[in-house]
Amino acid sequence: MKRRTLLGLTAAAAIAPVMQAAHAKEDNWPNRPVRMIVPFPAGGATDIIARILADRLSASLGQSFIVDNRAGASGIIGQEAAARAPADGYTLLLTGNGPHAVNISLFERMPYDPLKDFAQISLTSILPLVLNVHPSVPARNLAEFIRWVKANPGKLNYASPGVGSPPNLTMELLKSQQGLDIVHVPYKGSSLALADLISGQVSVMFDNALASYQHIKSGKIRALAVGADQRLSSLPDVPTFVESGMAGFEAYTWTALVGPAGLPRAIIDRLARETALALADTAVKEKLNAQGAIAASSTPQELEDKTRQEIRKWAGVIEQAHIPRVSL
Repeated sequence: MKRRTLLGLTAAAAIAPVMQAAHAKEDNWPNRPVRMIVPFPAGGATDIIARILADRLSASLGQSFIVDNRAGASGIIGQEAAARAPADGYTLLLTGNGPHAVNISLFERMPYDPLKDFAQISLTSILPLVLNVHPSVPARNLAEFIRWVKANPGKLNYASPGVGSPPNLTMELLKSQQGLDIVHVPYKGSSLALADLISGQVSVMFDNALASYQHIKSGKIRALAVGADQRLSSLPDVPTFVESGMAGFEAYTWTALVGPAGLPRAIIDRLARETALALADTAVKEKLNAQGAIAASSTPQELEDKTRQEIRKWAGVIEQAHIPRVSL
């Protein structure tokens, strides 16, 4: 018994310095620059949101947060790079709902699992989508639009930035819930799709508020509803889907801050707190609003719950729309 006790004490004594060193590293974090991977090209909404947050975290935590754009394969390249990085708090990922919640249902043999391979930290923004139509569509609001489409099945076509994109899946969700027959015309990017909506080559499209704003104001396109909890200050005359009689319908994309699985709890909690403080700052909110985004933070658990919910939701939409899985 004495020998066992001595062995136990010896093992505990050996482990104690290791545990103390690990806690010391966590307590001392960050003591060097932090890389924030963005799985999209520079200049896009997610990249700009990442840079706004990185600047604020650099100021509050006393170390540089450097944005590293790893674009390609619908966000998979950047997402995989972050998943494989050391879980030491010096590589993070500012991602979007596409790579983090939709891709798992769109692609075969995914190189990462959005839940198992990542530590969820905080939601960072909501980017509302606006349902826009060409002025030739005889509908001034959402109810009129739905009635007209039901009376004219298959006569309208809608644009999207591509198969599996948030605007594509959001329109498929609307079609499913309202029993609408509208033909999908996929494009290679939002700008081409929006240009054809303006010219009347296509009739309807979901797009983000920032891209739509100037064309709505000029009358080149008509906004029927916005997918936010409340009306946008930039489009005060455009009602929400809830106001338009569709309670519970969500039409937005979102961004979130995550890290590699195994990230120490102390670092996760600190990042979540600092992110919440950053997103509560008036200057940060104004910068995000200028990008058509709404500041939105969460706890790590809330982000995990949302990610699970979004994976289930979009998997159902993809299945119902008969969108085939794509090989990488």
